[in-house]
This record gives sequence, C-alpha cells and structure tokens, in this order.
Amino acid sequence: MPRKRLRLGLLGTGVAARQLYLPAFRRLRHRIELVACASRRRAKALAYAREAGIPDVESCAEALFERQDLDAVLISLPIDRQPEYVLAALAAGKAVLSEKPIAPSVAAGKRLLAAARRHRRPWLVGENFAFMPHVHRLEQWLRTGRLGALRLVQVAQITLMDRNNPYFGTGWRREPKHVGGFVVDGGVHVAEVVRRCFGMPTRVKALTAAFDPALPPLDTAVAALKFPSGVLGTWTSCYSAPCTGPMLRVFGSHASVELDWGGVTLHEKGRSKRYPTERDSFEAQFDHFADVVLDERPLKYTPEEALDALALVQRIVEARG
Repeated sequence: MPRKRLRLGLLGTGVAARQLYLPAFRRLRHRIELVACASRRRAKALAYAREAGIPDVESCAEALFERQDLDAVLISLPIDRQPEYVLAALAAGKAVLSEKPIAPSVAAGKRLLAAARRHRRPWLVGENFAFMPHVHRLEQWLRTGRLGALRLVQVAQITLMDRNNPYFGTGWRREPKHVGGFVVDGGVHVAEVVRRCFGMPTRVKALTAAFDPALPPLDTAVAALKFPSGVLGTWTSCYSAPCTGPMLRVFGSHASVELDWGGVTLHEKGRSKRYPTERDSFEAQFDHFADVVLDERPLKYTPEEALDALALVQRIVEARG
C-alpha cells in the first residue's frame, strides 16, 4: 500500500521557493503533494504554480489557511511578517513549516513561541543546516572523539552580496526590519551548526562594521567566543567581500575538519579525505516534516532550538564594543 502524501500549501513564492524548494519537491513527489499557493503578487504566484504544477492559486493567506484539503502550509515571507502568519496558520489547524530565522528578534521569537504552544500543532522552523548529513557526520566525530581534544573553532561566513546575487534583489533584505540584516539572516545557518556541535557560547566579544551602505544596518561582524567546554572560537561574517572556502573549521589534538555547503573534509595523520553530503538538505527537511505531520514522528529540530540559534547570532551583532 503506498504511503500517504502530505498535502501542502505554500505562502510565499520568492527566490527560495524557486531555487531551493522546487528541486526538492520534484524529488519528493511520492511524499508531498503541492495543492495550492499564494503570494502578495498574484502574477508571481501564478507563474510559480505553472512551473511547479500546482493546481490552485489563492488570493490571500486567509483563503489558503482555510482550505480543508491541506494538511500543512510552508510559510516563506519577509522575516518581520512571518510570526503573524505562523500563528494564523496554527490557529486554522494547519501544521506549519516556516522559514528561518524563527522571528525578527529573540524577543519576538519568545512571544511567538509562547503563543504557538497554545495551538498544539506541529511547527518546524526551516533551518536546512539542521538536516545536512555532513553536519551530522561532524557531530558524530565530535561525540566519538575522532578529532581528539578540541582546541579551536573558526567560523568564516564571507559572501559578496551584490546585484548579481538573487537575494540582494529582495527589498525586505535591503531594508531590513529584523535585527542584524544579512549578518543575522545568513548567520543563523552557521549559528545552528555551532550551537548543536559546541553548545551556546558562555562569553562573546565582538566588533561590527558597515562598509556597504546597500547592506544596512551592518555587513561585517567579528567575534571571539568561549564555549562551555572551555574551547575558544572565532566568528567572522562579511557580506561585502567575495570569498571561497569552508564556513567552519574545527581543530583538535588529533585531527581537523573543514565544513562547507557541499560536504566535510577530514585532515588526519597527514592525509585528507573528503566526505560529500549524501542528500540535499531541503529534501531531507521536507521529508522529515512529512514524517512529523503524517506519521506523528517527533521533531528533530524544535522551535526552541531555532530560537537558540537566533539568540547566538543576535548576541554577536549586539556584543560590539
């Protein structure tokens, strides 16, 4: 007997929905059925529906949430708008997958979390880094002591955010109403990896700068971190300079690791071995969400954890001086 498919509606059909979600949905046709979508601009929703093979386009969020043929909705909106729609969807009885970060600030995230708990419906914050197989491999190496005693953690999240980057074209990112601008919106990804691998820092000292006026309120942050184990770390974020290379380096007494989007490299005993990621993280995330909603599986990534990831990177941008 074939497994039941998750009947999903999409609110928001922007860059992420086209470039990141759609390829994953196509690989998950056996597990997820795209039933309807809605967007602030109907023409954009219609174009997305044609490309994705979605049969219905709704005129507004409320109409989408009221549909009885949906099990869940995926909400991908400007960060400052997401909380109200997350709560509205939960109140309508829908399971929710909402884009990261959880909210525009930690304070807003705490309010959202408190309100969401009253609805008792599944809610997954869409942090795809929590579903990267090579991040899980790094976690396993750390648990088993593969690297030896930890010595140093280095974060380097450096990306040129200019007119050639599709995310630069979104107005809400260029004029952010969420804390920290691009440094937080992008930084919450690696913050999740750091949080799950090393814990929440006990001390943070940071400096920030705004070099590119097109990337307010800041585009660069440099921080020194101390973790509960006593291990020290450095954090560098810059969205006004081009760079290629790993986003995370971990150094131990026996081995070191470099982690990037595509996999993880282990340097051990004078040799290096590359472990490419085994599965697209968005595909893994959506597949897990279907398991949660249809099979009542427990969340592998909770809203509380998403709030901690936001708290980590927000602390960095606010610890300047």
